[in-house]
Amino acid sequence: MKRNNPTKRRFGIFYGWRMVTLGGFLTSLNKTAVSKGFPVFIIPVGETFDVGQATISFVFALASSAGGPTGPIAGWLIDRHGPKAAVILGATMTGVGFLVLGQTPNIWAFALVYVGLVTVGTNVGFSYAMSALVNNWFYRRKALAMSSFQAIDSSLPAVLVPVLALSISVWGWQFTSTAIGLVLLLVVPPLSFWIKNTPESMGLSMDGDSGADGPDTAIIQRVSRSRRSPPVEYSVSGAVRSPRYWVLLTASSLRLAAKGGVVVLIIPILVSKGTDAPGATYVYGFLLLMTLPLYLVIGWLGDRFSKNLILAGAVTSGAASYALIASPLHGLGVIMGFAALFGIAEACAPTNWAVLGEQFGRKSFGQLRGFVQLAQFPGALAAPVFAGWWADHHAGSYSFPLWIFTIVMGVSALTFAVAHKLQPIAVADGPDVRVEQRQA
Repeated sequence: MKRNNPTKRRFGIFYGWRMVTLGGFLTSLNKTAVSKGFPVFIIPVGETFDVGQATISFVFALASSAGGPTGPIAGWLIDRHGPKAAVILGATMTGVGFLVLGQTPNIWAFALVYVGLVTVGTNVGFSYAMSALVNNWFYRRKALAMSSFQAIDSSLPAVLVPVLALSISVWGWQFTSTAIGLVLLLVVPPLSFWIKNTPESMGLSMDGDSGADGPDTAIIQRVSRSRRSPPVEYSVSGAVRSPRYWVLLTASSLRLAAKGGVVVLIIPILVSKGTDAPGATYVYGFLLLMTLPLYLVIGWLGDRFSKNLILAGAVTSGAASYALIASPLHGLGVIMGFAALFGIAEACAPTNWAVLGEQFGRKSFGQLRGFVQLAQFPGALAAPVFAGWWADHHAGSYSFPLWIFTIVMGVSALTFAVAHKLQPIAVADGPDVRVEQRQA
């Protein structure tokens, strides 16, 4: 039987980029309402239920960190049944959750629906499933693909989050929540049927080289075309025995915990530095817009240089942004400086997951990412609650918690730098590939 040429590429746009575009669009609808949109709900929801910063911070912190406990389960579901099934399930849960949300009578019913349906649905159907989808389709351009996905899925929130805030101010958050639920249910599940879980399901291999006859062929091909190691397919048990995984888990979970301490309360924090609530919302929208090109730049750099060093530099920028906003300085210059520095740190998230996929493959990616999310759960939950409690008892000041988050971000950056010394390199030996540890 005639064998296909493994170096032959199909003409036209690689189908994986279509998955990046489709996944980015679907996720952008969800992200507008949830991960990027929830800060604009904090003040009006708190006013509706007459609760303080500590209580409302606890609810939204629990939601933003709920990916931790659900992570390993969601990862197992995706690894077993594929991203498409997870997207359909997650979008349905999230849409129904937003429909019910506007009918909740008190803060604790709101919390139950928001965490149990909206947040779990978002984590299963969007956060985990989409990163697994992109990881399945790319290897050599993994960081750029994940960053392109992130840029696409952040484009709509950059425009629509201020619109969301306007809708809340005019019609109320209950009406806005219902509208969000209808959009998610009517748009996402039908379009998700176009998702293809893997390139192999279409006779392709990762990065667009068609005609590979099996995994060995794909591995040889990718080694010959890149100086990076091929994706060794680790099992969960194999990964947890690797020091590289624990270093990466530590660095990632510290970054996510420190980030959660600020993102949940970013609107009140900006208000505390000299702007009003509408102005803080517009600054937040500007921050989202500014990260779009940064996603692409950091992803491009990550595919050409050490991803861990790129991450170390970006997370250092995040630490600097926290130190600036924690300082006694006030005014527009401080706020815009914070936005610029924090945008760099925010834009490194796709590269963070690209490192995980690059070093540990596709087989257990969902579960391995889930364990990272589980590790960050205590810190991501405690950080905004502590910051909200501190502000309630110290005249609305967030300085002390922000200094703590600065230190945590700094430790994360240092850990990413250490992880650079454990980055694997590939050595091809005939049809086999050996992975050795490079000592920097």
